[in-house]
Amino acid sequence: MPGGTDNIPQTIRRGFLHEVWVELQKTTWPTPKEAWRLTTVVIGVIVAVAVYVGAIDYILTFLTKRFDIIK
Repeated sequence: MPGGTDNIPQTIRRGFLHEVWVELQKTTWPTPKEAWRLTTVVIGVIVAVAVYVGAIDYILTFLTKRFDIIK
């Protein structure tokens, strides 16, 4: 089967998964309070960018209709 894991030896797969587990244990995970705060910041930035892009779109649409730039 092309692209499958049949040709990867079991020891290599086990070693890789072990290394993944070791790296995950080194990770500093945020507290639930930090996660909510950061999520709020990300959503706020997304909303701000959406409003900005929407305003630019509205202005450009108004100008093209006002001055018959696009027919």
